[in-house]
Amino acid sequence: MKTASLLAIVLLVSAGHLRAADGDPDLTFAGGTLASQSAPTTQFENYDPAAVLAADGSILVASVAGIATASSATRFAVTKFRSDGSIDSGFGEFGLAQVDFSNGAADYPAYAHGIAALSEGRWLVAGRVGPAYNIGLARLRADGSLDDSYGSQGRLRLDLGGQEQLLEMQIDAQQRAWLLVERGGTRTLLRLTADGALDAGFASGGKLTVPNDTSAVGFAFDAQGRILLGGVNFTSTTRFAMAVRRLLPDGSSDTSFGEQGLTLVAPDVRASVDRLRVQTDGRIVLVGTSYAGNWVGSGYGRLTVARLLDNGQLDTSYASNGIGFVDFAGNERSRSYPGLRVALGADGKLTIARAVWDPVGAIRLARLLPNGQPDAGFGVQGRRTLLQNVYGSLALGQVMITPTRLLIAGTYVAASTRTFFAGAWRDGDGIFRSSLQ
Repeated sequence: MKTASLLAIVLLVSAGHLRAADGDPDLTFAGGTLASQSAPTTQFENYDPAAVLAADGSILVASVAGIATASSATRFAVTKFRSDGSIDSGFGEFGLAQVDFSNGAADYPAYAHGIAALSEGRWLVAGRVGPAYNIGLARLRADGSLDDSYGSQGRLRLDLGGQEQLLEMQIDAQQRAWLLVERGGTRTLLRLTADGALDAGFASGGKLTVPNDTSAVGFAFDAQGRILLGGVNFTSTTRFAMAVRRLLPDGSSDTSFGEQGLTLVAPDVRASVDRLRVQTDGRIVLVGTSYAGNWVGSGYGRLTVARLLDNGQLDTSYASNGIGFVDFAGNERSRSYPGLRVALGADGKLTIARAVWDPVGAIRLARLLPNGQPDAGFGVQGRRTLLQNVYGSLALGQVMITPTRLLIAGTYVAASTRTFFAGAWRDGDGIFRSSLQ
């Protein structure tokens, strides 16, 4: 396994302890360094990775591998790290599984940026495929080989009539895949059966056009099976608000939520939702960014959170009158949009991660207590910074938590090589888990 020796020095010196304590690199994972696996890349690739934590503690990172540095031909690529950070050499070829969608066509692109766990140890990988940029899905067996019972020899292509981009994918209890897709400014929510067919029992042949007043980039389900869509509402040419719309399980608008199904939260001049999480009590946590001033593009601003009651009204008991901010260095820029990754722990704490490139290259981490206040036990004002100015083109796939670890996974690019990485930090009953309220 290739390890990042420079990072090992950075992490171990910064720990400042002779023995590991909570918040330090987890020495039982890749010896306290980053676990890594490399694949060829090309100049044409700039798509976000995805990552998922398996039930046995292993981590899968999905991204892209190039055929040659001067070609636009690419494949879905998935790396699997064991729970100790070692590469699972029994997965794919030496730990790297690749999916070719080209069927022999030259310079055929395929970019994975979604992965989800299925039953029986299988995995569903999704992203953009083909020169027209349609949605591609592939189902992998536990060993990384294509499951040929899915779609056409393990692969599936979806063409909605234009250039499509996958915004988020989730799997429900019936093993159905839900995909939020953007095409020409229009959002469509797709539901696929477990065998990969568009589900005729949902909306119009498995496809639901999402109301454009939300410009959704993320979604979630509540305990009643209702669908929550989060994004941005362009309330005027100069003001943008965090937007959440709730749909009934059949896709129709839930008019009992907010104002006729829509809730807007305006913590600043411009604000948007990246991710939604639903608590066990039904309250809804919105995670996004906000800033004041002129429009400068998506993925810009300070971290912003808000919480809604089940009826869509702002929960004023959370943070400061329902809204909270986490400010690292003012209005930072993410490498992607939506650029935030979140994990809601069983203890009610919310961990937010973000890869930024301006004013510095780094991964920002923030943890909030269940009441929305910063978790001072996690770091100063609940904030931590990892991998600052260590790697270029750093992209975050996911932040993950277990009872003993905080993990991050993603990719970085250097010298025509894309490196898949995962790292772990101790997260037990001490620093990271103190101050529960």
